[in-house]
Amino acid sequence: MSHRFLHLPVIFTALFCVVSMAGPAVALVPDEPSVASNGTPRAGAFSAFQKPVLRLAGRSERKKRKSRDKKDKRKDEGVAPVSESCAECAELDGFVSSSEIDDIIRKMVGKYRGGVASDNVAIQQARGVIETGLKPEFIGGADCPEIDSEKWAIDYSYKRGKAALHKGIDIPQPRGTPIRVIADGVVVGRFLNDDNKKGIEVMVRHTPEQTGLTFWIYSQYTHLREMSPLPIGARVKMGDEIGKTSNTGVMGKRERRDALHFAILYSVHPEWSNDGEVVTPKDGYFMDPNAFYRHSPPYDSPSLLSLPGDQKNVPVPYMKAADTFLPPDTKRIWPYLCE
Repeated sequence: MSHRFLHLPVIFTALFCVVSMAGPAVALVPDEPSVASNGTPRAGAFSAFQKPVLRLAGRSERKKRKSRDKKDKRKDEGVAPVSESCAECAELDGFVSSSEIDDIIRKMVGKYRGGVASDNVAIQQARGVIETGLKPEFIGGADCPEIDSEKWAIDYSYKRGKAALHKGIDIPQPRGTPIRVIADGVVVGRFLNDDNKKGIEVMVRHTPEQTGLTFWIYSQYTHLREMSPLPIGARVKMGDEIGKTSNTGVMGKRERRDALHFAILYSVHPEWSNDGEVVTPKDGYFMDPNAFYRHSPPYDSPSLLSLPGDQKNVPVPYMKAADTFLPPDTKRIWPYLCE
């Protein structure tokens, strides 16, 4: 017996050397469950680490499958594919690489990944997102869909849980109500915004000749029911349908009503970009959408804010049924039909 004990250290040393030469110790841990002496399966040492990894892999695969299903569904429904890099934009007037657009403009538009919310809000305020006191006054007392409590540039911090502003106006209408292009132009942006509060979005670029203004205008229509069949580069006429009313987009704690979120951006420069997530006008600014319908300057928010009270009401032209406009020679209209 003592003879066998004397050789145990030698045996252990030899085993240690064999394991060390064979590779890392984890190579000896079985991947499959071991079997107990009574013949029942027993979890291997690796299984405790294996399960969380498998769960994560399963989650990742489910996300990929869900994304593929969405794309397949859009394809089956005959919806034109949404550009990720906007190769179609390259031939359009004024298009430049996103590297030529200052990053400040991306923060202004509100789709900037990262950064401090309060800093982004400060940029937005400096670039037009401040309350002006303007109100639409429909020509001839027409009955037009009106802006609800979600007015231009109001504080949205209570909704977002961080510093935020409402960079547009909301016009509620029943789901499926057609939304009209506010002026002649070209489609320059189509975004699904799966993980964004804006929901399905289309943007149209309008030249000074098309609006009668001295700026290049970019009109934004969001919360659409489905993506417009109009592709990037499509030429649209004032009054054409750009989409249908809905409430798509990531919602907060409350159920959101069906409404169009309508916004206007502008620039004195013709250059713009689309990086697959956002349209960014070179040195762009936000405009109070009510100001878009003014016949004369000012159009910038600080100047509009200082206007006297009797100049705050803006006569708004519109489209009636049967494709008629009031006034007949207008180049700009409200985004819904009026009666």
